[in-house]
Amino acid sequence: MITFILIHIAEIIAILAYILIKKVRNLEAVVLEQQQYMDTISIVIGQADERMKELDASGMFQSDDEVGFFFENIKEIQFVLNDFNNKK
Repeated sequence: MITFILIHIAEIIAILAYILIKKVRNLEAVVLEQQQYMDTISIVIGQADERMKELDASGMFQSDDEVGFFFENIKEIQFVLNDFNNKK
C-alpha cells in the first residue's frame, strides 16, 4: 500500500516538474522575443539621436516659431529616450 502511494506521488511530482519546465521554456521564449524588440528599439533610438544631433548642429530649427517649439519638444523626448537607453 505504501509502495502504491509512493509511486503515485512520484508520478505527480514528475508531471508537475514537466509542466513547470514547459512553462519556463515558454517564458524564456517570451523574454528572448522581448529582448530582441528592445534591442531594435535601442538601435532606432541611437539612430534618431545621431540625426537629432546633426539637425541641432546646423541650427536650422532655432527660431521661436512653431517648428522651433516642436523641435525643442522632440529634443526633450530624445533626451528621455537616451536616458532610458543608457540605463539598459
